[in-house]
Amino acid sequence: MELAKVSDITKPVSCDEGSVLDNSHSDDAYLKTLGKTAELNRVYNFWTLCAYQVMISATWTCVVVLYGTIFDLGGPVGLIYGSLTLRFVRIIVAIGQTLLMASLAEYCGIWPTAGGQQFYVQKLATDKYGPILSYFVGWCLILAEIATGASCALNSANVISTMVVIFHPTVDWKSYQTFLIYLVLLVFPFLLNLKPGALPVYSTVGAVFTVLGFFGWAITLLATAPKADAKFVFTQFLNNSGYGNNGWVFILGFYNPLYGLYGTDSMMHLVEEMKNASRDAPRAMVWSMVLSGLATIITDLVLLFCCGNYSEYATALSPYIDWFSDMAGSEYGGIYVAVVFGVVNLLVCTGILSSCSRLGWRMAQDKAFPWSTWLEKIDQRLQIPLNFIFVIIGVEVVMGLISLGSDLAFNAIVSGAGVCFALAYALPVTVSLIRGRSNLPPRPHFDLGRWGYLVNYISVAWACLTVVIYLMPLYLPVSGENIGNMNWASAIVGATLLFSTIYWVFRARFKYLKEELVIVGVNSPPVV
Repeated sequence: MELAKVSDITKPVSCDEGSVLDNSHSDDAYLKTLGKTAELNRVYNFWTLCAYQVMISATWTCVVVLYGTIFDLGGPVGLIYGSLTLRFVRIIVAIGQTLLMASLAEYCGIWPTAGGQQFYVQKLATDKYGPILSYFVGWCLILAEIATGASCALNSANVISTMVVIFHPTVDWKSYQTFLIYLVLLVFPFLLNLKPGALPVYSTVGAVFTVLGFFGWAITLLATAPKADAKFVFTQFLNNSGYGNNGWVFILGFYNPLYGLYGTDSMMHLVEEMKNASRDAPRAMVWSMVLSGLATIITDLVLLFCCGNYSEYATALSPYIDWFSDMAGSEYGGIYVAVVFGVVNLLVCTGILSSCSRLGWRMAQDKAFPWSTWLEKIDQRLQIPLNFIFVIIGVEVVMGLISLGSDLAFNAIVSGAGVCFALAYALPVTVSLIRGRSNLPPRPHFDLGRWGYLVNYISVAWACLTVVIYLMPLYLPVSGENIGNMNWASAIVGATLLFSTIYWVFRARFKYLKEELVIVGVNSPPVV
């Protein structure tokens, strides 16, 4: 008798059987060939999943919120040429992220499961290394997703707090009051996720709101703000970071546009709720990234041409709010930006809670966590992984308490999330390159073809560069009274790996993926 994986002994769908993937029933049947049972309703399609990604990326708001940092790390040249190649043909950051998403989209078309990268590594790696690599990729993703959701909710709470301080300067605002607002803001994503059938509608409305918010912001600035000249926008290089090497500051300036394309894997964890997932999910991933990249170009140009006296706003409590209020000529401009950004952040929180809960649910089925048997349950009435949603909210509350005690500690968690995202993006592609693309199964709907190796190598190189950027402090020095400049992301990543390693050594290695094994009487070749 030999032990083999369920997914190894079930016949995979070949290129000639592309029709198997053409409807939701066949999607469910194909999921069974991967050793997974469909337990969620398929409510998304190509357009609503694209809308979801546009909403969750919120690209233009991510660029604007870093108004102060932009003019320290390279200024216009760092932002524009960190966003555009010569002749403005491509966005450097968007190229890297788009190629990375194209690499992952290829795997998504082969294995459309909510586990995303956590599942891809299982299939791409050997039987010896697949479980442990999959386990650590999953843990990195979970931390990154939860931290991102917490950071968006806290950003909204901070926006509300800032508006109170600006319009009522006599109020003695305390940090615990911001925390209480943060707790209230966690309730809205939770409530919206209780009706999964309506999530595509929320995504569509959220995408429209995000786009309309951008047009309101851009049109107001273009109509009212004094304009900088083209020489300033395209040639001015600023370095207020404390680094002496301008070349490094130029690279570090990628952080600004990169922040607007952060966490772009979320839609991969919703594919089990998408119709025609193998065909449409990869296209949605790539096209939404292209659209986000174009949004980055337009936002960068509007911001720089209408930046005003940027040095005046650098020390403000919320530079982008003060800046827009002045450019609009009214304090209502600040209110507009605050409302738009606050709502967008809540929409992002809602989307992240959806994707993170689906990822965690599939990982719990693989026994990646303590109490996995409880965490893997689907609420049959609501059709959602309700138990895991409770856990996510609980962890976000703890993160909020950390921010109450130390902004530095909370910022370290968020920076660590960026590193974890990059590692989780890079590992599946790296494993595929090491083993060779010839080991990939047929790809009837999305195949990188002869460009596969080039795209994959660039993807891995880009992901490694983003890891370095996320680990480095944005400002020097980092000692003494300037300890706040220190980037503690490495400590957070280390703590995550330490905790997950301890659980792996003492329990997970005996449980993780073991229930996929069945006894068969014949040798079954692995699906590679």
